[in-house]
Amino acid sequence: MKFLAILIALAAGSALAQGTDAPAPAGASTTAPAVADLDPDAYFKGKMGGTFGKNIVEVLPAGKRVAVVGFRVAFVTNNSVTANVRASYLPGRDSSGARSSLHVALQGVDPAAMQAVTDKAYATLLTELQKAGREVVPLADMKDYVASVDATPTSESKPYGKEQHGQTVSFFSPTGLPLWFSHLDAGWGDRGAFDLNNYRRMGEYSAKWNAIVIAPLVVVNFARMSSSGNTSGLTSRTAQTGAELSMSVAALTSYYGRADEFRSGVVMKGDEGGFNLAAPVVSPLVFGSMKQASAEDNTAVKGVFDSLGKLAGLGNAGGAATSASRNLAETSNAAYSAAALDALDRTTKTLARWFQKYPAP
Repeated sequence: MKFLAILIALAAGSALAQGTDAPAPAGASTTAPAVADLDPDAYFKGKMGGTFGKNIVEVLPAGKRVAVVGFRVAFVTNNSVTANVRASYLPGRDSSGARSSLHVALQGVDPAAMQAVTDKAYATLLTELQKAGREVVPLADMKDYVASVDATPTSESKPYGKEQHGQTVSFFSPTGLPLWFSHLDAGWGDRGAFDLNNYRRMGEYSAKWNAIVIAPLVVVNFARMSSSGNTSGLTSRTAQTGAELSMSVAALTSYYGRADEFRSGVVMKGDEGGFNLAAPVVSPLVFGSMKQASAEDNTAVKGVFDSLGKLAGLGNAGGAATSASRNLAETSNAAYSAAALDALDRTTKTLARWFQKYPAP
């Protein structure tokens, strides 16, 4: 089915949400160059549903009007990462394995600040799309659409949360636009494979408004995590994890649709697909510091038992090497908001320049 191809296109960017080390595509950078220097084609990739290969840039010029019917911002509040070395044995080389885990929790930011960042980022995207030459459907004209979607229960005091990829996130939607998800949102939301109402409403209102509809889901991460991965004791002896504070838009995925004809819950004529962010967009702003809250490491105890084991002719008597570290990323509402908005501004402006690069007639 067509929406299966859309799901594949959207899922392509989901791994970047973890904020772990990942190669950037040619022309992309994680060192925060000026927005004008960012090639939108290096940062945004998309495929059309039902064709399994047609590039989304081929249809970007097809619609003059654009409606941003969803803008779901997931703020990462907890990051964790692990590394493992599997136990192995060869004559003369006996490894009992190793494990390292690292956790970083965000501290000093309240939901009101995240809501304000979301509102400003959404307004910036609409403004930038207008500057790019598109007509933007205003939120005031979306009342019927807003009433038709199945919203996810959330509030500023108790935002909708999700745990995935070793992260905990809190979701926010712009004021006046409900938080909603569809089956295309790759596990981030609360809709199953057969919950098609929100997906169908995008096609329906695209036809009513004669507009392209997009619904970005954006992951804002405050830390860059690293791991030596899952390796064998035959090739590795230690498991290593690390983290540094680095504000970024780590992932963005979105449905893209333009319906010329919509009947029986299906886009009968038009374009459907999905696009995603191909590399993190990083802010250079310093926004806090990281402090270790607790740590566990059995190196000393393992060393004692290994030494005693050798005297008895036993190898690796101390067992697997393990370490765990829990850390706090300390910041403030003002500092965090400035860095998060900088990363979001870079992302939304580059997205708008993608539309500008392939202008509507």
